[in-house]
Amino acid sequence: LFLSTVFLLPKSLIGILMSVIPFVGLISSPCWNILADRYDIHRKIMISCTLCTILAFLSLPLTGKYFGYSGLFISLTIYSIFNGGIGSLIDNLTINVLNRKGNSTEFGRQRLFGTISFGISIVMIGFIIDRLKTLYVMFFAFGIFMGLFLLVLFLTPARDFKVDHHEEPITEDIDLVQLGHTSNETSTQSVETNVMVTTPSPFMKEILNLFTKPRLLLFLFVILLMHMIKTSMSTFLYVFLSEDLKADAKLLGLSTFVGITLEIIVFYFGKYILESTFPEVIIIAGGIMSTLRAALYAFFGLEFGLVKPASLEIISQVSPSRLRATALGILAAIESLSTGLGQIVGGLLYGHFGAIKMFLYSTWIGIFAITIYIAGLLLQKRRFHFRSHECVT
Repeated sequence: LFLSTVFLLPKSLIGILMSVIPFVGLISSPCWNILADRYDIHRKIMISCTLCTILAFLSLPLTGKYFGYSGLFISLTIYSIFNGGIGSLIDNLTINVLNRKGNSTEFGRQRLFGTISFGISIVMIGFIIDRLKTLYVMFFAFGIFMGLFLLVLFLTPARDFKVDHHEEPITEDIDLVQLGHTSNETSTQSVETNVMVTTPSPFMKEILNLFTKPRLLLFLFVILLMHMIKTSMSTFLYVFLSEDLKADAKLLGLSTFVGITLEIIVFYFGKYILESTFPEVIIIAGGIMSTLRAALYAFFGLEFGLVKPASLEIISQVSPSRLRATALGILAAIESLSTGLGQIVGGLLYGHFGAIKMFLYSTWIGIFAITIYIAGLLLQKRRFHFRSHECVT
């Protein structure tokens, strides 16, 4: 909206500018996280990236005014590079603190504060923009909020950023028959050949070992598809409602309000959901919600509230603590890639076939993702029982 209203850029150029963020994040996020794990400098990277992100974002009005489109492109590229070192490292910090307190399944309750603050800040900023009649308000708001975040980083004890380097059991596969066990039990107990204890090895070799695990590769592939259809639908939903269905602003706001409300509820009860079953089962439920969302947008809150905590639980289970930030960085890269692909694929489908066909094709992609995930989990279960039988005989 800012680029269109203030700089009067055409939609095609705005689309190119906005695609910079996910595609640069595809590279920057895993790079920052690998550096953080390799040299144990999570705190330094978060503070440095936050400072640079603030400066890059606040420079947009100036670079756009004096250097035009090329200036905006450079500023957004710099913003995207350093922004990749923040989000997944925040998740890593949260997981570190929760694990030390023995509350790894409490992530959802921590994340719901982000959802609540997002909803409140959006309403407040929108109200102020309407009163002052200027979009520059969002830059002041960004500077204030990010400044407070930077202050919190400085006040957070250094020990909270430190990673425990002791070796730990890593869950390689999963036995889906044990649905009665909690995810905490799953991530810590030794189940015959299902658990592999890592031994010291060169850092890059450990990364290679991590990302050749079938359980993690299957999870990342399904997340790519699910996040892609979510992006396609969320990007063009408001266009569909306003242009095709002639919906008013109240309906647009209501769809977002319902989604955020359900997201808060699911985040709050996420601890009990994670403790009652395996995270893979929750991912499947989230995939079903993504598919249904093609017809009912209100399921957005349910889908995100289910998938986000379960995704981080899987990352915690399959990665050693010293590589957790790296694994989260790769997850963020997959999400960035799927965001860019979702916008491109959604735009092509919308432009050539219309909104209804776009939602229909998104539904089929969702069904395909769920089917692949279930089939992959069943193959892992079969392999687990085969290996267990070999061990017994």
